[in-house]
Amino acid sequence: MDVGTISSRYIKALFSLAKEKQQETRVYDDMKMLAVSFEQEPGLKVVLDNPIFPEEEKVKLLTTAAGLEVCDLFARFIRLVLQRKRESLLPLMAYIYIHMYRKDKKITRVLFKTPVPVDEATREHLKKRLQEETGDTIEFTGVIRPELIGGFVLRIGNIRIDASYSRQLREIRNKLIERN
Repeated sequence: MDVGTISSRYIKALFSLAKEKQQETRVYDDMKMLAVSFEQEPGLKVVLDNPIFPEEEKVKLLTTAAGLEVCDLFARFIRLVLQRKRESLLPLMAYIYIHMYRKDKKITRVLFKTPVPVDEATREHLKKRLQEETGDTIEFTGVIRPELIGGFVLRIGNIRIDASYSRQLREIRNKLIERN
């Protein structure tokens, strides 16, 4: 069984219907919350894979994991997936939907790691500048990583810019080791 193909087919159908009903953003929000729940609570997947756990309880669990007030289309999709016994594919389906939505809406994810919190003005300036460069909407996430010592690490899609002091110190250390 090719889980990628099966998951993609379900999600393409869901995305198409959501676009038709102009609910793709609402489903996107529900899928993002569900993906976060799968990441933060590994026991969720274990419960879903348990055949003894009743389907109605799984529906309640998944709607709670997706944020309690999920849209009707999302709830119907969850029921369909459970009826077809494809619940083990839900984490992958959530990621595929999120990716498909971002691609359709031209949203670029940016991860900005710094050793100290960045003020809002700097954050907005960076976001605006990246939006001008890419032409896409920017989904910005800032993370504090004290181990960077100084500088920053910026990830835009698949591009990574590492201007951290820790990387520079590591490079200096490696060069000194090579010379000796």
